[in-house]
Amino acid sequence: MTRRSVLAAVSVAATAITPGLGGSRSGTVEPATAERSFDPTRHGFGFYNWRTQKGPYPETDGEFEEGWRDSFVRVFDRPLDELPAGLLDRLEHHAREGLLEAARTNGYCYGLIFAAQRYFEAPETIPGGFETAAEITHPRAPLTTPETPVLDEIKEYHTSQYVDLDAWLGRYDLLDPTLIDYEAQLADLLAAVDAFGTAGITVFRTGTLRSHQLLVYDYDRRPGRTVLSAYNPNYTAEMYERFTYTFEIDTSGDDPVPQPIEYGIPYDQFVYNDRDREIRARRERSGRFGRDGSLYDRLFGTTLFVSPGTELDALVVDPEGRPLSRTTGDDPLHYRYGAPEGTYTIALTGRAATRYTVDVYANSRHDAALDETIEGSIAGGETDRYRVRIDSGEAILEPGTTSAAALGVVGGYAYHRRDSS
Repeated sequence: MTRRSVLAAVSVAATAITPGLGGSRSGTVEPATAERSFDPTRHGFGFYNWRTQKGPYPETDGEFEEGWRDSFVRVFDRPLDELPAGLLDRLEHHAREGLLEAARTNGYCYGLIFAAQRYFEAPETIPGGFETAAEITHPRAPLTTPETPVLDEIKEYHTSQYVDLDAWLGRYDLLDPTLIDYEAQLADLLAAVDAFGTAGITVFRTGTLRSHQLLVYDYDRRPGRTVLSAYNPNYTAEMYERFTYTFEIDTSGDDPVPQPIEYGIPYDQFVYNDRDREIRARRERSGRFGRDGSLYDRLFGTTLFVSPGTELDALVVDPEGRPLSRTTGDDPLHYRYGAPEGTYTIALTGRAATRYTVDVYANSRHDAALDETIEGSIAGGETDRYRVRIDSGEAILEPGTTSAAALGVVGGYAYHRRDSS
């Protein structure tokens, strides 16, 4: 079974929480001792991920930081001025929108997971005189002082997923799920659980890339399936006295197939990032990929970014008809790193009669090849289509068409080219 068929084979049914599931570890790495076993009733937080539901916890929006720039230089050992200025602008746009989107849609799951993992592995670092994370029942604890050390640490870890390139690159497969090798991912994940007692995974939904962070602490290998037990920070430590949160992998075929989980959002894929522990430990590493690193060329050699604004419904597809990844905030961005050469289609559908402005940027072979703005007008229900052709180091924005249901009449449009740099 190919990776593409794995994605197509995922069924639409599963339960996220099952009562009283046990579990036993097995693997090739020295297992964690009983004293080091993660117990969500003790090592999970006494409060839930407060941005996912109404409750008594504070509204604490993530703050965008410029840390991704320093991280980029450290990881790739390259000065930022080697990249075209237009690409830098889009990287900053993506980092800002991604961070704000994560805080809006999934709360602080990433930060909660890695704070809980740290407190489990090094309980002496828990602030406020608490002995376990479960004793911390409010993100601003301890409430007797103006300082908020727990909240500050959660926010710091959470921000790292968008400003730390190791976190970003470790989830690169999430941007193109056909690249995920689930057999290797599952083996690495289980080995990490055996060695350390926990391992963080990112679960996401195919097509939308809505994602959530879990902390796997146990697993049960059964005939044809592996059941992962995980701490989900959307639930308090007290909840785990009655339930075990699980994520199931179907192993009956040639390749493992993740099964959908979660109420309302059927997360059906996962990515395990083996760099997470090093990120959490703040280990500095210089020149991880180096100047001859193929990943640098693969990611940034050819890219495409489309900023359609919010007054339109927009869809951007690659030469194989697959939608580009996108953010969903107030300034949405459709993007593809490592964009293959070929023709990309931009479809803009009007919700009502309106004028629109759409920014399109592409670089090819590390040079800015296209930096233009499309201006047009559209009626409600109509669709304007434009094409971007990337070939041999060039990128060309081709004239658009307007139709109600099919390609047809050539629509009115205007291009404003900016100076490339």
